[in-house]
This record gives sequence, C-alpha cells and structure tokens, in this order.
Amino acid sequence: MNQWIENILRFVVLLLLQVLLFNNLQFFGLCTPCVYVLFLIALPPTLPRWVELLIGFAAGFILDIFCNTLGVQTAACTMVAYVRPLLIKNMIQDNERLTDTPSGTSFGRLTYIRIVAILVVLHHTAMFSLLAFSFHNWWMTLIQIVVSSLFTVLVILGLDLLKR
Repeated sequence: MNQWIENILRFVVLLLLQVLLFNNLQFFGLCTPCVYVLFLIALPPTLPRWVELLIGFAAGFILDIFCNTLGVQTAACTMVAYVRPLLIKNMIQDNERLTDTPSGTSFGRLTYIRIVAILVVLHHTAMFSLLAFSFHNWWMTLIQIVVSSLFTVLVILGLDLLKR
C-alpha cells in the first residue's frame, strides 16, 4: 500500500513539474524536457504487463489533457510502458534486483543510465515524430529529439541523485 501512495505522489509531483515548469521552458524552440517519463521508468518491475500498459495509457491521457496534444502523449507513454519491461529484463541479469524500484542504486548506475537513455530517446522519438507528422524539416525534428532527450536524461539523473 505504501508503494502505491509513493507512485501516486510521484506522478502528481512530476505532472505538476511538467505542466507548470518544464512545458514553459523551451530553449530556442528546440528543447522541451519531459520529466514525467520518470514516473513510467520508476514503476515497479513486478507489475503485471496489462497494469503497466493501463498506467502508461492513463498517464499519457492525463498529460494530453493538460498539454493539449491530442493523443501524442498517450501514444508515446503507452509505447514506453510496452517496451520498459522487455528492456529491464534484457538489461538486468540478476532476478533479485527485478523486485526493486528502478533507480541508480538498485540497478547500478551504468545500467540505470542506459535504461533511462533508451526509454527517453524512444519516448521523444515517438512524441516529436507524431507532433511533426511530416518529413518536412526532418532535421529540425531530429535536433529536437536529440537535444530534448539529452536534457531530459540529465534532469532525470539529477533527480535520482537528489533522491539518494
């Protein structure tokens, strides 16, 4: 029960940070950090797959309502929720660590950085590709994906260090 309350609080705090702070921090129109992805990354790996997909869909839907993005966040978050268990099982060889909440201390710093980086890049690729919805100025979309992914990964790793 305590873990549920912690996850709900994490979602509310990250949603508020995203909507009130990070959506208003756009650097030259290229960088939009999406720290709410941390909520999906930090879900316990022991959740059933259908629950994880439902949580990803619901989180994306709520973000779509607040960000007015018409399903873009829902698609990107659902994709992250689908890929995350596969990625964690392939990256973590020790089954004892699969019961811990993903973090730098539970998974190991390097493994956690790789998991966060891959999931953030996948999320941003889906989100910015759907937002652009064309190949016109594809290089601008690619720059947005790279810059936003780098900034988001740095913020998520910084939050993980603060948590310790």
